[in-house]
This record gives sequence, C-alpha cells and structure tokens, in this order.
Amino acid sequence: MNDERKKEIKDKIAQLLGDKANNDLIDFSVDRVNQAVANFTNIPVDELPPEIDSTITAMCLQLIQTHEWTNNDAVNSISEGDVSVNFGSPAEIYAQVQKLNPVTDDFISDLIHFRRLPR
Repeated sequence: MNDERKKEIKDKIAQLLGDKANNDLIDFSVDRVNQAVANFTNIPVDELPPEIDSTITAMCLQLIQTHEWTNNDAVNSISEGDVSVNFGSPAEIYAQVQKLNPVTDDFISDLIHFRRLPR
C-alpha cells in the first residue's frame, strides 16, 4: 500500500469521525489494521490491493468507535464509596490496541475473497 492510498484512508476516517478525529489514533489504527489484514490474507502490506481499502477503512472505524478511543473522557474505573472516577490515558488506549484483533467476524467474509495460501 503506497502512501497516497494510506493518506486517502486516513482522510476518509477523519472525515467520518468529524470533530472527534485524533490523527495519532487514526495513524495507529490504520497501521494496526493494515498489518492484521496482511496477516489474515497472507498478502504483504505493500501488496494489498486497492479493492480492500473500503474494508480497511470500515475496520479502522469500528476499532476506534467500538472502543470509544475518540472519547477524551473515557472512564477507566468508578468507585462508589467516597466517589472516585478515573479516566483512561492515551497510553492506556494504545496498550489496549495491542491486545485487540481488528479482524472480526464482521469482516472475515470480505477478507476471505483476498486470502492467499501461505508461502
């Protein structure tokens, strides 16, 4: 995937997220999803076909939105006793991303069409 295609995906994600867009999270999610797609399809990242870009965009949006990474006030924990609310930091969000697999059942049917046998 060349830089121009990657920029188009990032721009589309930023447009769809609107004022909640965070460029660092978008960059990170695009890189993470590209690698996950490459691993699933057995296609190197730089050889991913342009036809897969809309699926990558949708996967990035799902990854960002379902985990509420655009919400700056993401609550990490709440205590009732003497009322305590802790908010998640960007570092915690990045750590969560590392644990996630963005290839979910929602996208397997799309990705399976591109899948190659491993070499």
